[in-house]
Amino acid sequence: MLENLKSYAQKNNVPISKDDTIEFIINTINENNFKQILEIGTAIGFGSINMAKNTNCEHIDTVEIDEKIHKLAKDNVIQNNVQDKITLHNIDAKVYIESCDKKYDFIYLDGPKGQYINYLPNLLNLLDENGIIIADNIFFHGMVTNEIVTPASCRSMIKGLHKFVDFIITDKNLNSHIYNIGDGVAVIKKK
Repeated sequence: MLENLKSYAQKNNVPISKDDTIEFIINTINENNFKQILEIGTAIGFGSINMAKNTNCEHIDTVEIDEKIHKLAKDNVIQNNVQDKITLHNIDAKVYIESCDKKYDFIYLDGPKGQYINYLPNLLNLLDENGIIIADNIFFHGMVTNEIVTPASCRSMIKGLHKFVDFIITDKNLNSHIYNIGDGVAVIKKK
């Protein structure tokens, strides 16, 4: 069933996590026995369905603003029979994380890349003491690392990603590492 989601994503230009990123996430969740998960950026549900099927997590809250793709994700969650582990929220991530009063031991940040820096303070407040945030796509196809020229339409987003990376690496209250997995993965822990 997950292969069908990958095929759909490829045919319809829906961004989903790369296989090595998903494997890294699943291993991180299992190694740390994380139970409460928040995903920012549901898309078609590929990430949350993988986490629900391949970990012992108890619950996943996943947030997607696009109503059409949210409905598709909901259908995919039901088809994969993981609706008992996943709650889908059709809301702006900023609104969700600013109003949320839950704590999560794992947060997967895969929403709008230019907003990572703006989301981070609230996400850190939602993170349990020993929790981890994994932020995906921080290299953004080589644009953040200046391997390729950034088109004008992406400059604001890339600037936001630069700020995010600079912040997580230099903030004294965080222990962050960047890995060359998928399109770049940042692992963030509170000290």
